[in-house]
Amino acid sequence: MSIEDEDNYDEDEDEVDLSSLGDWRKFRMNLAETGAETSPSSSTESVSSQPKSVSKRNEALLTSQNSKLAREYLSGVWAHAVPVPEVGGLVCRMPLEVEIYRDEKSEIGKKLRDRVGLDESLDDEEESPDNSSNDMGAFYPVEEESDEKSAPSQPNLSFSALGAKTAFWYRGAEGVVRSEMDEITKLAGENNQIDASKLSRSTLEFLERYLESQRTWQEVCLVVENDEKGTTSTVAINRPMATSINEDISRLVLYGSAGFSNVKGSSDQLSSFLKAFRDECAIYVGGPDCQAEPALLIHGIRDLEGAEELSPGTEIFKGGLSAAINGILDGKYKPLEFRFFVGKNEYKQFALGRKVNLGKYQPIACARTLALKQCIGLPKPLYHEVLELCGGELKEISSLEIMKRNDLKED
Repeated sequence: MSIEDEDNYDEDEDEVDLSSLGDWRKFRMNLAETGAETSPSSSTESVSSQPKSVSKRNEALLTSQNSKLAREYLSGVWAHAVPVPEVGGLVCRMPLEVEIYRDEKSEIGKKLRDRVGLDESLDDEEESPDNSSNDMGAFYPVEEESDEKSAPSQPNLSFSALGAKTAFWYRGAEGVVRSEMDEITKLAGENNQIDASKLSRSTLEFLERYLESQRTWQEVCLVVENDEKGTTSTVAINRPMATSINEDISRLVLYGSAGFSNVKGSSDQLSSFLKAFRDECAIYVGGPDCQAEPALLIHGIRDLEGAEELSPGTEIFKGGLSAAINGILDGKYKPLEFRFFVGKNEYKQFALGRKVNLGKYQPIACARTLALKQCIGLPKPLYHEVLELCGGELKEISSLEIMKRNDLKED
């Protein structure tokens, strides 16, 4: 192209209409499945080697809740890590241990690398998994973890090189967390109170990380909005609030906390809503922001009047409440085909991207069935279902996290 042609070049002519591409996310997944590189940072584990089913009991529950969505799920559910958050995709809160490992330039991240020699151990391609396991005992004594706690989850652990590498740095990060918490505990006075003024800058930074990780523990969020100014909104899809309704809850869903008592002229809608969702209603705490607004309605019904797609090709929709109510009352839809989210997480000025870069969240592209399925009484938590479907390092992280629990049963 000549300079003159470049001057006359209209950028609009080169814009791609995403709606014409259909489900381009699935197309990208299919490329990965055939072994094609989709980005320089592609995972070393191909999508084709990732599990297609991770919980038969979860699948059975989905079938009982929404048989149509279950058939779609069983015909080819998928998920894989991506570099940046995408509308219609997920972001999963990573454990504190993962955050410390990934944020290697931070002071706490450097402590981990110094503690276990990560720069030498993990970057050495000639090191065997057996050597990594032996080194682990130097900083994570076996006797500190009881057989009763770890035994039920041992079958989940991988004996691959990736599994050994992940366990190596993860156990090291656990040791760092334990040491930091021990130091903080020593500062407690007779009344078990800690004077924040006595904490060093690095200790305060760690404590802030720790408390944030507790508040957002294993959070799985659907990205619902993103604009060019860097504002991103997500809703937590694994924080159920209620499965049945009364008049007060209905007012909160329909009008938000700000309009909770102001329903003049809306009594017909309230009455219809109560009638439509009287048997079942899936309501979630989407996040701490914007709870004064009406709840966000999410579903997978394309032709629902008043609904709009989150992003072209996602087949995930928001809105259309009146049509949803009428459809349920007419017997066309079932209540559990819909999800209501009270509040959301709102990130300004690319804040979510920064959290991803700091290792706090992992963006994930997935089949819409993972985002649309109800998260009510799941035998296997949605968090672990998603990470296991991703395979690779995320699957190993899920296995290590499950080892901390004794309330989960194997399928």
